[in-house]
Amino acid sequence: MNSIIDINGLSFQYASGKIQHQVLDDLSLSINRGQIVCLLGANGAGKSTLINLMLGRLKTQQGHIEIFGQRHTSREIRQRLGVMLQNAAAPDRAKVCELLELFRSYYDAPLPLTQLYHDLQLDSIREQYFGSLSGGQKQLVLLAIALCGDPELLFLDEPSVGMDVTTRRVLWQVIERYKSLGKTIMLTTHYLEEADALADRVVVLKNGKIIADDTPQGLKVAFSHKLLKAKTSLSMDVVRTLEAVINVTQYGRYFEVTSTNAALTVAKWQAIDPHIDDLTISNCDLEQAFIQLTDDHTEQNNEEKVA
Repeated sequence: MNSIIDINGLSFQYASGKIQHQVLDDLSLSINRGQIVCLLGANGAGKSTLINLMLGRLKTQQGHIEIFGQRHTSREIRQRLGVMLQNAAAPDRAKVCELLELFRSYYDAPLPLTQLYHDLQLDSIREQYFGSLSGGQKQLVLLAIALCGDPELLFLDEPSVGMDVTTRRVLWQVIERYKSLGKTIMLTTHYLEEADALADRVVVLKNGKIIADDTPQGLKVAFSHKLLKAKTSLSMDVVRTLEAVINVTQYGRYFEVTSTNAALTVAKWQAIDPHIDDLTISNCDLEQAFIQLTDDHTEQNNEEKVA
């Protein structure tokens, strides 16, 4: 069996007073060994609930989850997992070396300390207190804690929050290295470029359902809209009415337009404004594809921004 996670018919509700809120709705998902799977969705889409159910932090109400072929997170299963949650923290007065030694002691076959220091570039801060570290350094230490047991399956919930460019590069390198070793990684992130760069699969949740499950490139091809940028004297109301336009953002005299047919949009635009300037046309990236997937009404996303 190649799958490492199997989810079938999973539904979950929570009560707010007398009102029942459907968080997950008959969700099924299978994740294969050795994949990096990125879970995307707007706030409230059900991502955190799904992860907490997979980790056994919430009890399933309907449907079932199997990890490594088992429905319960026994000690044996937990020995094979690594977890870094978004709200994770560590005692401020604990040294980095003390934290790693403590968490290594929970596992039967932990990674060597020297490897953790090297892979996460922590050697220079090993004697520092956790509370004295920068936000990015804290995230790297928390990632090291998640890796202490050399997990087969790693859950990373918003791991790059608070990281600068340098520490994020370290994170990406670690993720790519662990994938090359055949590890499986479940990643959630709000950085769409991160999902684009790292993920083998992107699973998009909306209202508790999976609405897309594809490679990053596959999603971009499926939503093969074009992004037009230009300077124009036209008002936003007029630009919105151009042929094939589905989304408009204004930055001063510059407009960023998403079009389902760039040739038609440009032809109409130039007919109304012959002096259109600085026109560029590019493919939509994963962020635009995500917006198209998750927005109920794309036209509601039209924005005006003051440059």
